Amino acid sequence: MSDEFERNPPVVLVVDDTAPNLGLVVDFLEGSGLQVSIARDGEEALNRAALVRPDLILLDVMMPGMDGFEVCRRLKARPETSDIPVIFMTSLSRTEDKTVGFQVGAVDYVTKPLQMEELVARVRTHVKLRRLQKALQERNARLHEEVERRQEAQEALVEMINSVRNTSNAIAHDLRTPLTELRTRMEVMVFDLKNKLDPDNLERLESSLSDIDRVIGIFNALLRLAEIDAGVRRSGFVASNVAEIAAEAVEFYQPLADLRSIVLSQTCPLELEAVVDPLLIAQAIGNLIDNGLKYANSRVHVSVNEREGLIEIEVADDGPGVPVAEKAKVTERFYRGDASRGTPGVGLGLSLVKGVATLHRGTLTLADNNPGLSVKLTVSRRFDGRLRGAH
Repeated sequence: MSDEFERNPPVVLVVDDTAPNLGLVVDFLEGSGLQVSIARDGEEALNRAALVRPDLILLDVMMPGMDGFEVCRRLKARPETSDIPVIFMTSLSRTEDKTVGFQVGAVDYVTKPLQMEELVARVRTHVKLRRLQKALQERNARLHEEVERRQEAQEALVEMINSVRNTSNAIAHDLRTPLTELRTRMEVMVFDLKNKLDPDNLERLESSLSDIDRVIGIFNALLRLAEIDAGVRRSGFVASNVAEIAAEAVEFYQPLADLRSIVLSQTCPLELEAVVDPLLIAQAIGNLIDNGLKYANSRVHVSVNEREGLIEIEVADDGPGVPVAEKAKVTERFYRGDASRGTPGVGLGLSLVKGVATLHRGTLTLADNNPGLSVKLTVSRRFDGRLRGAH
């Protein structure tokens, strides 16, 4: 800071009605490398302070007319001089006098007869403090501006994302109906031509029907995500036995597991009540089991537990797992990891499950199962008065 004083010497306004005192102080301050401005009474001090904007004011208390206390009070009342530190120079030593000085806004006192080394030390200390305070205020102002700019950018980004999402939802909604009609007509056509076409052509038609089913499935998933994003699905919240929902999902996928020679097991309590959307919870658990069966080598295990007001539904498999770098990405819409390139799907499964978790004030986390992957869906079972039909 001493180097800074040399590059940018502080300006000190000295206010004293006694010429010998004034001259002594000015000579010593200037000899210490400080710039000095002077005033001989209160009115001149107020005018000089507004004009010069000094870094600090040395102010005599006992002056004719306007005393130092009143000068300090007026300095602090003016916006242009309110933040300039004031040090009183006085022969008054009573505690009451010092208290008045601090009450009107002074930062320090020096007692007459003045000790010049002490005076300069106090001046330098308070100038340093003021400059540090101003630097901090400027930094805070810049930080505030940066926060505002980033907030505006974030709001613009959110608006753009919502616009894109709304457009995709509208497209999905508009196309689902004609696709469903097309599927119905193709299904009728396949049925009518079943005995007239050779096996190869019939297989092509049936594959086309499967492709249409896949596209309709994508649109249905997008629309479910749109409902979850908008909170529309909250109307479906009712008191439900989540353990039973999980057990039914395991039972539904048991034939598929047997077909693939995979052991599908479960550890679930008989009853675990929560206010949830049972259709969405069943869908989410089904997606997790379906994913597990796609990648498992020999086993998939489903467990349901309760911990600290949360229901934890975990689906663990012994497949290849998910690399650490991909764990944060696999819940993004349409993301497909390297391990899933050769399997059917479009990458909406885990994003749907994450949306269900968010709607139920829960989380979706992925962890290593050594070997394989463990996916844990948590949902809150606490009462939420905002849920329609809850009581």
